[in-house]
Amino acid sequence: MITIITIAYNEAKSISKTIESVLSQTYTDYEYIIKDGGSEDGTAEKAESYRKAFEDKDVSYRVISSHDRGIYDAMNIAVSEAKGEWTAFMNAGDEYFSDHVFADIFARRNWTGTDLIFGDTAEEEYGELHYFRKCPELIEKRMPFSHQSVFARTELLMEFPFDLKWKIGADYDFLLKLYKAGKRFMDSGVLIAKISKSGVSSVRLKDTYLETIAIKKERGVPVPDEKEMKKELISVSVRQFGMDYFPDFLKYYIRKVQRKLRKQGKVT
Repeated sequence: MITIITIAYNEAKSISKTIESVLSQTYTDYEYIIKDGGSEDGTAEKAESYRKAFEDKDVSYRVISSHDRGIYDAMNIAVSEAKGEWTAFMNAGDEYFSDHVFADIFARRNWTGTDLIFGDTAEEEYGELHYFRKCPELIEKRMPFSHQSVFARTELLMEFPFDLKWKIGADYDFLLKLYKAGKRFMDSGVLIAKISKSGVSSVRLKDTYLETIAIKKERGVPVPDEKEMKKELISVSVRQFGMDYFPDFLKYYIRKVQRKLRKQGKVT
């Protein structure tokens, strides 16, 4: 069995898309946990409205609505309730790419000896879909794959809980901890998730960069010297200015060039 977790706070307008993508899966040996942070917009009530649909499918469905200390605390709380051998997180507003994602990964494959399974992610931006730059070989430099396209052994999520001192990059810190502990990562080769490019770690570039540096230091990963950091922070500031103030048509063409340089293929 696998456990799917969605963390939500005031996501009444977007959570249905996520819930329905989980409900539609043809592989049914899973449980679904929604951890709501005490929303005031009816998120928990919206989630509860799907209970009978999951019961009809004979899938365990739990909605936990309680205040927490933020997204990573909520993730730890939900993991403590997980009963599956594998656990994955799907953010409210994001979704699985197809209704056979779980089946493609788990129905016909044996993952004995594997600690973490990853796959591909489609990023949705300006009405287009492009592949996330998956690069597990660069884990010491950047996020190697999108966390929405990761299935980790539940026992490891309990052994290495998300560190609450990190406000943006605790998921990256988790991956580094597993990597440094010698855990085995395997590529499923499956296009797992479709995600929106908007989000806390994509719009607070300076905070994301500085926290990533701090995480690397703590995990014994080499970091740039002071001169290189100052140069990168200038670049980060320029990019942030563009994100905040450039008109959409200009940002679209800048992103188009960036994707071409990064060889991010288009998802059709």
